[in-house]
Amino acid sequence: MAKKAKETCPYCGREFVYLSRHKCKVKERMESVEDESTQKERRQERVEERKKELTRTLNKDEKQILEIIDRNEDILFEDLRKLVAIERNKLDEMIDLLALRGRIKVRRELINASWSKHIFAIEDFEDEMEVEEVQIDESNPNWVWEVLGKQPCFICPFTEQCSDDNPDIYNPHHCPWLTEWITSSLAGDEYEADFEV
Repeated sequence: MAKKAKETCPYCGREFVYLSRHKCKVKERMESVEDESTQKERRQERVEERKKELTRTLNKDEKQILEIIDRNEDILFEDLRKLVAIERNKLDEMIDLLALRGRIKVRRELINASWSKHIFAIEDFEDEMEVEEVQIDESNPNWVWEVLGKQPCFICPFTEQCSDDNPDIYNPHHCPWLTEWITSSLAGDEYEADFEV
């Protein structure tokens, strides 16, 4: 009886009588590298799709939803669903998209023992504001400091306490010093922060 011819593994180069039983470590490593690269490619594709989604113009339904939210100024998700004939999941996606684009603000709230999205309009001051161009001398190495140096956050003694969820004045959403600086800057005035509380 003739001996079965040995077969050579194309990955590690070793010979085996029964190649199908061979669990090649080299093959496993090569396939795992391919899996990683395909995962990276897929991740990159998803990122690119998301970028396209965020930069495209709003469709008719999204504009309608935005108009309703702007008109009401704030509305609960369930109340918005009653006003539009759009399936729940699709509406949820549209709300997320508008929030990511910075067109609305969404906050989850506990209402009647269940979590709901509370949707807020964001005021658009584009038509009301006049923006004046500022000449910057970029040859000066301190130009950034000269333009933004009076911004109170740079020198604020309360930065350790400052956060979005702080109910005190140490919150960027209702910081008196930041508000004064923005108001002064828009008016073209010089601002000096006084941190005495």
